[in-house]
Amino acid sequence: MQKLLVAYKVDWLDQRWDEYTDEEYEAARLIVVHGMSENHIVGGPRFYTEYDLSNACPACGAGMRQTGAYMLDGAGPQTVRLGQFRAVDSYSEIIVDQPLAETLTRANLSGLSLRSVYAIQPDEVPDELIWKQLWASHTLPPLSPRSTGIDFDSACKTCRRGKLESTSPVRFAYRARDLEGSKDVNRMWEHFGEYVRWNGDLKTAVLWQPYFVVTPKVWRIFRDAGVTGFQWLPIRVVEE
Repeated sequence: MQKLLVAYKVDWLDQRWDEYTDEEYEAARLIVVHGMSENHIVGGPRFYTEYDLSNACPACGAGMRQTGAYMLDGAGPQTVRLGQFRAVDSYSEIIVDQPLAETLTRANLSGLSLRSVYAIQPDEVPDELIWKQLWASHTLPPLSPRSTGIDFDSACKTCRRGKLESTSPVRFAYRARDLEGSKDVNRMWEHFGEYVRWNGDLKTAVLWQPYFVVTPKVWRIFRDAGVTGFQWLPIRVVEE
């Protein structure tokens, strides 16, 4: 196939990823949740989501902390995905439908709380949705440098936390000692995303948030609910 694409001068995007069995997911210490473009929906700072910028990097915005409900673009074409998926991704934020939110609540997952979600209409009036945003209280320490598929040199030169780039397949690794105190639901310290727009003004910002990192218990809930549109990547635990 690749030879044919080259012969006919067709542009393509080459992506590769690892496939895992249910047994490998069940045995994982933690699993990174990566949203795919097929279930992405636009929202965040440009749509009046409020943030505390006191600890944000001035160069890339990494480290800003959301303080209010999550706001989606209610007029955008991607809003139809709220009726097509049980869960959607919005710049690495995860938004789930009401039945799934109730299931997650009943599971008593450590580190998890749920926040309200609104859709901002063209008249700038927010409509509250029955969907909920996942919120993690715990942030993991930085990844081990033994992670592969990650260009650590691409990180923001000011904070070394944001604007990280990756090439597939990505294999995330954590030091065993850094997982002490981890919860069922956690966030990464790093911010991935090649396209970042940040000049200090939330109204024009495009910012990717840290990935969620969860236990197999959470993966099992999403699997049993028939959730699609996400990659689930078990971490490697290394001794350093």
